Amino acid sequence: MLVLVLAAVIDLSTDLHAAAVKAGLPAMQASVVDANGIVAHGAWGSAKGPDGPPVSNADAFHIGSCTKPMTATVLATLVDQHKLRWDTKVLDVFPEWKRDIRPEFAPVTLADLLSHEAGVEAFGEETETAKVPKLTGSPIERRRAFAHFALQQPPVVAPRTAFSYSNAGYVVAAAMAERVTGRTWETLVRERIFRPLKMMSAGFGWPERVWGHVAGGDGKWIPSDPHGVYRLPDYLAPCGDVHMTSDDLAEFLRAHLRAMRGTATIIPPSTAAVMHAKRIKTGLGFGVASVAGFENVATHSGSADTFITVIAISAEHDVAVAVSANAAGDAAQHAVGAMLRELLVRFAR
Repeated sequence: MLVLVLAAVIDLSTDLHAAAVKAGLPAMQASVVDANGIVAHGAWGSAKGPDGPPVSNADAFHIGSCTKPMTATVLATLVDQHKLRWDTKVLDVFPEWKRDIRPEFAPVTLADLLSHEAGVEAFGEETETAKVPKLTGSPIERRRAFAHFALQQPPVVAPRTAFSYSNAGYVVAAAMAERVTGRTWETLVRERIFRPLKMMSAGFGWPERVWGHVAGGDGKWIPSDPHGVYRLPDYLAPCGDVHMTSDDLAEFLRAHLRAMRGTATIIPPSTAAVMHAKRIKTGLGFGVASVAGFENVATHSGSADTFITVIAISAEHDVAVAVSANAAGDAAQHAVGAMLRELLVRFAR
């Protein structure tokens, strides 16, 4: 008789409790996977203020710019379907823009946008987004209008020569995906990532139950109402406006981990090899860095000022980690980064 022994998923709640208390954070959540599935997860803290309901593994956190690897993955699936190429130029998709975008952007390709080598202004600060004209029409039309506007601004570095992190570059890439498919970026993410990976907690905008927090002048955390005035413009969603549990985020990382190790998932291994190859500073959608002594780790971090999330994949050591906190700032960044490194080393094979 065949006896199947399933390894128990390790509870990380005690570790997260200690880390959150040490950093003074409202809550933390984390998950670890290998190629076969989840191996550890946990959550600790308050969903809202010091006396709010406790968080659990089932609660979604905002992942900020960790959305970018998902946008890049959507574009990768379109490359696999021959709807785009990595060397497709923006003007190949939007030839009508030739007459009025900056001529320096004429040679910029999809891969340049996804590796932050296009020289497009970041549009990560309020002073930058404040100059964006009022955008009207459908979500596709607003996103396209913003992408067009961004390419009319002077490049911050010579395109295709240097790394310069850009939210706007990802909006341009998303607009290219929307043009060649006729579908919104949100629909493409649902169809090509959330549904096939069964990421049931994933959605757009702020999560409902877990609130982000901003630092108060007295050192206490102030909950930020998800229905309040602070929201990301919808045209910027492809660069950083998704929420989900760390379990679901880790499942997305596992899809990349498996592809990096030679198994086809939502992307084939050949596509993963391109995405995770280091260019000037990053790959396509992911950083490529040394983390906790491991080389060639796929990384990213994300924060929209009230949450912070960090991710890492070490294909060589068959491990991927996602860690989130519902607060931002130096203390939160240090805490989630330290937890990510600790878990990466602890669960590496």
